[in-house]
Amino acid sequence: MKAQQGFTLIEVMVAIMLMAVVSLIAWRGLDSVTRADAHLQASTEQTEALLRALNQLERDVAMRASIELSEPAKPGVDDEPPSAPPALTVRSTDGKGFRLDVIRVAPNQNGELQRVRWWLKGDTLYRAQAPSRSQYPLPAPTGGVAILNDVSEATLRVWEVDKGWRKLSGNRRENPLGIEVSLTRQTPQGVEQYRQVLGPLE
Repeated sequence: MKAQQGFTLIEVMVAIMLMAVVSLIAWRGLDSVTRADAHLQASTEQTEALLRALNQLERDVAMRASIELSEPAKPGVDDEPPSAPPALTVRSTDGKGFRLDVIRVAPNQNGELQRVRWWLKGDTLYRAQAPSRSQYPLPAPTGGVAILNDVSEATLRVWEVDKGWRKLSGNRRENPLGIEVSLTRQTPQGVEQYRQVLGPLE
């Protein structure tokens, strides 16, 4: 009588167990790759958001007004128009953040100017810009757009001749020679610190 060909029950169970082990290893590897990809993507998005914020800040300061708009004198009151406000004003706020006000050339390049303001509120860095005008007074910025989140601290220092970098300590500076902005962020990778130097501003 011819012997029956095939697998025994034990052989089938061993094969199934090996397939299960291989599938588990493959799933864990795929899950690890997926997690690493999600982590890398989140880190990339955070870095891009930071670079956009710093680049916009640098652009605002670089486009600060180098011309003065005319403000008509009032007959019988002023013999000459009052001087224009400073193009760049910085001040600290409660030792944790700062406020930066810029009068910059409007992007439309028609000779108009506009006010732009940067400030830290809570853990968010905001930017607001006002409509542009061809004469003073310029409208003040209102509202604001969240530019960067998870900012635990933002400090600003100004460059002074013969003194170097100096903290504002609640003071106000107009048209400083240089600005240093330092940001501290809470990220999934931990605490990260960034520094941006703007200047010389002459």
